Amino acid sequence: MRTVAEVVRAIDSNMSARARLVEVVCRQEKTYDVLVGTTMAEDKVCAPQLEAAVAVVLGLLPDQINITVTPVTQKEVDLHFGAYERMLSEKLGTTPPIR
Repeated sequence: MRTVAEVVRAIDSNMSARARLVEVVCRQEKTYDVLVGTTMAEDKVCAPQLEAAVAVVLGLLPDQINITVTPVTQKEVDLHFGAYERMLSEKLGTTPPIR
């Protein structure tokens, strides 16, 4: 799982500067779901190519890596370092909101 997360972190340098890795989930039979949050809708275009590339690097079939890119508007998140990542994960439902 750690290796998968480290390889998938390459998303940060292959999508826009606003794309962030939010969650990596391992399903049965070594299928991985990768959730990416961004404020740039164009980042969705990169997902199929990144799925194929990550699968090759990890020695998996392309169907075993599923990258879901969820865009949110810039008005929904604070773009300051640290707050941006937290707010993205809250908007995507992977982290409960701070009360």
